[in-house]
Amino acid sequence: MSSTATGTIKSCLDVLRRTDPRDAEMHLGSLAALISDDDLADELYQRVDVPLKVGEDPQADGRKFVLCEHNRDGDSHRSPWSNSYLPPLDDGFRPSERLRSLEMQANEVFDVYRELYYGKGTSVGSVYLWDKDGGEGKRRGESSGFAGCFLIRNKVDEGNYWNSIHVVDVGRARKGRCTYNLTTTLLISITPPGRREGTDSTNVSGSLVRSNARECEFPPSPIMSCGDDDDSGHIINIGRFIEEVESEMRSEVDSLYIQKTKTVVEEMRNDSSGGPTQGQEHTRVLNEAVLAMALERKEDMGADDEE
Repeated sequence: MSSTATGTIKSCLDVLRRTDPRDAEMHLGSLAALISDDDLADELYQRVDVPLKVGEDPQADGRKFVLCEHNRDGDSHRSPWSNSYLPPLDDGFRPSERLRSLEMQANEVFDVYRELYYGKGTSVGSVYLWDKDGGEGKRRGESSGFAGCFLIRNKVDEGNYWNSIHVVDVGRARKGRCTYNLTTTLLISITPPGRREGTDSTNVSGSLVRSNARECEFPPSPIMSCGDDDDSGHIINIGRFIEEVESEMRSEVDSLYIQKTKTVVEEMRNDSSGGPTQGQEHTRVLNEAVLAMALERKEDMGADDEE
């Protein structure tokens, strides 16, 4: 990528960092429309995470799946359940037969994980895998590398959602070891209830990104009896990795960002200038009124005595 193209992408990312995360998709489309190079616009779309959407696969009994850049080809999105594109696309990208089998297993396992952590009614999860370097060069005792994304979209209502986007790069397994590089993005929007009439609603939204790398035993211990050509061990290693990273980030969001925001809001409600608060002011006015009444009564009593 040339220095000009790099500068264009960097400028677009700087603009998006300063906009409302809830409107990221709209701003991203506006910025992409200003870029004349289609390849550069696609690069921008791949670099920016926007709130996830959900589609339904009529070929899989209407089963829901997540729409994102990683399963998009043109204006169509590939379903992980039927491996077909919606709207139909004949020449769309599809994983190799070996990786498609692993993708189907991963979707079933990840669906259980999603239900346990996020519930069945409000969340949808999907896994998409793709080959690296054509998936060639695999020898006995080795597992060729690939990449993929594990997605969860949990939307309670219009103003409250949690999106987890896990993009993993799996290296080639050699001598019983394999390297996993995981980039996790959390997109969060929280709108507290109880808005007063005539006031604006409060919304806390943003994103958190973390990158981690790990070298794991392959195949992992519980399935050491599997053959050299069995890639299912990757699901165990990636699943453990995602669960640990997501739990850490969830705790970080709650203990650091949410609690910090709560503290700031509570401090804003108090007068930090050291002057009287509303309650103190009310007491002062009340005391002055009582004192004034007492003085007035004393003066009246003095006037009666003089008479």
